[in-house]
Amino acid sequence: MIAGNLEYLMSSLPYLSFQDTVEERSKVFSILKKYTNPSESEKDIIAILEDEAHKFLSPSAYRTFQQIDFSTIYSDAFRKSKNKVLAAFSNYMYALKRDIQQLRISRKDGTSTSAAKKQALPLVPGTPLEEEIQLLKWQWDKLEELSIGHYADLGALSIYKLKLLLLLRWWGFDPEQGFDNFLDSTKKTEDGR
Repeated sequence: MIAGNLEYLMSSLPYLSFQDTVEERSKVFSILKKYTNPSESEKDIIAILEDEAHKFLSPSAYRTFQQIDFSTIYSDAFRKSKNKVLAAFSNYMYALKRDIQQLRISRKDGTSTSAAKKQALPLVPGTPLEEEIQLLKWQWDKLEELSIGHYADLGALSIYKLKLLLLLRWWGFDPEQGFDNFLDSTKKTEDGR
């Protein structure tokens, strides 16, 4: 399954922690950018990681690795994956997505039935941004839990990519733009459109 020295790749990647600081961003971007040629300096860091992983993975493992993305992680293909780490995280994300949907429905309807309370997420009410960061932290914690026993295998590399995707999502949040989007969606709801 693993060709070459995946251990070398894993040890050369920047350590990821759930932080949003200039120092953390700089460390991650600068180390991953060292893998590119000067002509490829505009490449995004996920593409850089995928290119490096391609050197160490079999074609089928690489295809699976390349398909890892938060827009599809809860799909059947990942939930039934032979990669136990991906399958476990995919099932977690599928359940989390369903729970978030139920929470939003109960908030919209203003219902607080005992079944809704029983299923409710332990989400501390806050701004949409604060709540989103809480959800990202839960996902990060699940990845931390799944990483036990995985240091230089496909599971570890998959966890690394998922953590990097989580950080990039968080780091890409623009509070002002998010607030404008929130106001627009609220206005559309009030207008009935």
